[in-house]
Amino acid sequence: MTNAIVVQARMGSSRLPGKVLRPLAGRPLLAHVIERLGHAASADVVVVATSTEPADQALVELAEHEGALAVAGPEHDVLTRYLMAAEAAGADELVRVTSDCP
Repeated sequence: MTNAIVVQARMGSSRLPGKVLRPLAGRPLLAHVIERLGHAASADVVVVATSTEPADQALVELAEHEGALAVAGPEHDVLTRYLMAAEAAGADELVRVTSDCP
């Protein structure tokens, strides 16, 4: 059985674009989230689910640099992105986490 934590992240926030890459204590916000989730004892893998929008490629690169999996899917279809993340991780169970709650 594989347990995954899926972090939903996009650069296209309407209120604060790019917030997931904004620095917090010298590192991007998303890097902190990925690191902290990596300490979850019941999780086998952390997956960042983002969109195929060109600006979101930076999130894929950061996720991979931080040791997480990354998947990119349709910008306006979050459910499909979660399904893609679960499939990429081979997850039997998953937990949803937002990217802007460190």
